[in-house]
Order: sequence, then structure tokens, then C-alpha cells
Amino acid sequence: MIRGERGQSLVEFALILPVLVIVLVGVFDLGRGVMLSETLGHAVREGARHAIVRGSTSSSPLGPATLTTPPAADNAATSVIRGHAIGINSVVTIVISWPDGNADRGSEVDVVATTSYTPILSQVFTGGGLAVTLRGGSRMVIQQ
Repeated sequence: MIRGERGQSLVEFALILPVLVIVLVGVFDLGRGVMLSETLGHAVREGARHAIVRGSTSSSPLGPATLTTPPAADNAATSVIRGHAIGINSVVTIVISWPDGNADRGSEVDVVATTSYTPILSQVFTGGGLAVTLRGGSRMVIQQ
């Protein structure tokens, strides 16, 4: 073995390891972002389903007005969305609207939820300066 090559593999490993760690954390971050986006979409679909099944017969304040939460936390569809938004730790803003102007059978309900997602690499390198807005939306027709 030549004297100058004894630590070559150690130096190469030390140069490649940070790049490998950043790539692996980035892949996990991307997967986590996709998982949270899918969770938000599922929660919104469940909230819209709750609104269309109950329609104008609901005892909660479902009706032809735009409700944004907070503060409309007493809305039953909003509670359903928050209950299904498992793993989303940040604030979820929910907007429920009735484009047809009423909550009667055959009318539509729009449900949109947004939240922010800060990747781990952004927290490490920019102090959380890069946040991605995740959005889920659903439009359904009232059945009851």
C-alpha cells in the first residue's frame, strides 16, 4: 500500500456522507409532505360528505354563508375535518361555502382547507424560512 493512500477512503466517505444525509432527509421530507397533503384531502372530503349528508336538516350552523374557522368552531363539518386531519400539527384554516346560496337538496357545498408545511431541511438551513402551503378542496352536491 502506498503511504499517501492510507486515508483516502476515509476522506471520500467524509465528503460523501453529508450529501447522502441531505438526499435521504429530502426524500423523507417529500414523503411526509405528500402524506400530509393526502391526509388534508381526505379530511376535506369527509367534511364535505358530512355537509352533504346533513344538508339543511343539520342542527349545526350549516347554511348559505361562508364560514371560516376559526372562530366558527361550532360547525359540525369543521369538527369532522379537524378530527380527520391526523398528524397535521399546524393551524388548519377551513372555509365552507354554498355557491348556490342555500343548503337545500341539490345545492353544492364547497369545502377548502389550507395549512402550512415546513420541511425539515428548511428548518435546518433557513430557520424555517421556506414553508409550503398545502391545500385540499372538495365540492359535493347536498343529498338531504
